[in-house]
Amino acid sequence: MKILIVLAVLIGAAYNLKPELFSFMNKKGAFDEQGNPLTMVFVHNKCGKPCKDAVKILKKRRINYSIFPLDNNDANQALWKEYGAVNSFPNIIVGDERVYGSYKSQIVSALAVNYGKSVLTSSENSYMKKHFYDDGTKRLVMYGADWCPHCKKMRTALNDNNIDFFEIDVEKSSKRKSMTSTLDITGYPVMYYGYKRIGSPKPSEVVALF
Repeated sequence: MKILIVLAVLIGAAYNLKPELFSFMNKKGAFDEQGNPLTMVFVHNKCGKPCKDAVKILKKRRINYSIFPLDNNDANQALWKEYGAVNSFPNIIVGDERVYGSYKSQIVSALAVNYGKSVLTSSENSYMKKHFYDDGTKRLVMYGADWCPHCKKMRTALNDNNIDFFEIDVEKSSKRKSMTSTLDITGYPVMYYGYKRIGSPKPSEVVALF
């Protein structure tokens, strides 16, 4: 019994710290009656800067979005629970994509997956067009560096499983500053599959996608 209690506490802590790991539990997506993706943002009064920053990012992308304040609003709280009630704010739902927090790279990725390149800046588009083959199909891309041990493990796993991917050595690129700033690259590797950014990628998780 003690083991079960400890396990439950650990799972609860993990859910609060890294809710994206439990996204498989939240199956409901945000779509209109025609099947077009919607963008929903759940916020509360104590969210502060993260919620404000997320809204600023959405405004710059020229898309329609709806904000659902949870404070003293039973209807919005009920809707929030329908979508999983993840206690990390802002909760942003774009179609089947979910973002917890105000991370620009993740928000942009979720928007691009659903709305395409129209939501991207010209600089973002110039890099992300490399995430697709000439026929428009999605391509697996790894941004890394030759000295990076995690990149080496990822490279080995992908090659061992005959998974085609395109590697960009950020450190050797003449556009390093622009690339890291535009794509919010703060560590290696950073993985993309088409427009979808794969957060904190582990070799086994990336291999499982294929």
